[in-house]
Amino acid sequence: MTVVRRLVGADAAIWRALRLEALKTYPQAFLTTYDEAAALPRDTIAARLDAGATFGVFDSDRAVGIASLLPQDRAQTRHRGEIGAFYVQPTVQGQGAADRLMSAVIEAGQRMGIWQLELFVAASNNRAIRFYARHGFVEAGRIPNATLAEGVSETDLILIRSDPPGA
Repeated sequence: MTVVRRLVGADAAIWRALRLEALKTYPQAFLTTYDEAAALPRDTIAARLDAGATFGVFDSDRAVGIASLLPQDRAQTRHRGEIGAFYVQPTVQGQGAADRLMSAVIEAGQRMGIWQLELFVAASNNRAIRFYARHGFVEAGRIPNATLAEGVSETDLILIRSDPPGA
């Protein structure tokens, strides 16, 4: 049975392990490199987890995925939040863990007054694009050459899920 819960500072090792695994497994799918993430001190990770809205999805007691919700903090943008570092291990993909994780992020955003969620995804990542579309995300734009790794550029899609109050 999978459960989702907010990660806190004490979960820094769990988050770090999954984040590094994600960057090793899908290096082109994230803006952060493996080396950049590996260099983050554990205390920095713990502080970010304590201060933020990062979630883990667990299969029994084993962490199998992570996702972060990054709220905008300016008065005129507090209705918006960015989903970052969304990753579910390949061994559990297609089994509902990612759906539960996304639902938890959406619900957390709603509780925080966030009704527009935004994310970036590589245009070549068709599986992720289909997943996000199932959760109500639509393309709002493109960023050509968003990343450049080993001489290869990738276009990112900007995806948005917007549920204005009263709409």
